[in-house]
Amino acid sequence: MASQAEYRVGDVVLAKIRGFPAWPGIIVDDQDVPAAVRAEKPANKNANLYTIRFFPTADYHWAAPRDLSHLSTDDIEKYLASSKKSNDLQKAYKLARDPHTWNAEQTQAVRDHDAALADVSHNAEDNNQSSDTESSKPKRKRTSQAATRKKRKESPPASQAQEEPKEESREETEEPLDPATKKVREWRHKLQRAFLSKDGVIKAEDMDAQNSTFQVLEEYKEMTPEQLKVTKIGKVIKRIHQLPDIPKDDQYHFRDRSGVLMNKWGAILSAATSTEPTDGSASQ
Repeated sequence: MASQAEYRVGDVVLAKIRGFPAWPGIIVDDQDVPAAVRAEKPANKNANLYTIRFFPTADYHWAAPRDLSHLSTDDIEKYLASSKKSNDLQKAYKLARDPHTWNAEQTQAVRDHDAALADVSHNAEDNNQSSDTESSKPKRKRTSQAATRKKRKESPPASQAQEEPKEESREETEEPLDPATKKVREWRHKLQRAFLSKDGVIKAEDMDAQNSTFQVLEEYKEMTPEQLKVTKIGKVIKRIHQLPDIPKDDQYHFRDRSGVLMNKWGAILSAATSTEPTDGSASQ
């Protein structure tokens, strides 16, 4: 085995894990793994651990120098020449031949994912602040109106005192969504809770239900540009497509299916945009 000083970020290595064959991977910087994975790294400061991103699934592991060895081109070719089985280990060795483009894509996906989680958290905080602000507005306005009416007239008509606040309340209340748009928004919330939770953890036991949600979306033929704009479900689907690691994705192919939905809905929005009159045509 090589010494600690011989390992650097970007080195292709063979890592030993108890109960598994030695597996090819690449050493990555801790900042280039998902935040939820990073939080699970052993906290022992005295332990000298390297972060390994395994081929081809982008799973992660922390390995001590004694459990690592450099994986040379000769080692890779010797294994592939002797291995006749087509399995994940063989795929891992094939990817180890030239993994740097794949590794860069995985790193970018991680950064996009963490940025998406931060955006979701920020939006949630904004929504909470907005709700607090909106809930306080009617009280201030009713107090102000009551004081104004009292100055104008000691005993305003009962009908006037009841009707005026109702009119202003309707102005401040968001226009209710139609049933179809509500349903699309519910699907968006289901996906967001399962795939883009604040803690960044995607639970494998939730994936069967999310497969059903994807099937509903794929079979839904009445999606409109307005529904896409109001619910922002396309934004959630895009983030799912960018996730670096999804449980059971080899079974349900969530990332691939997200890409198909993105293209499908993008075409709907593009078609709607192309049919809208330009400023010039509108003025004629």
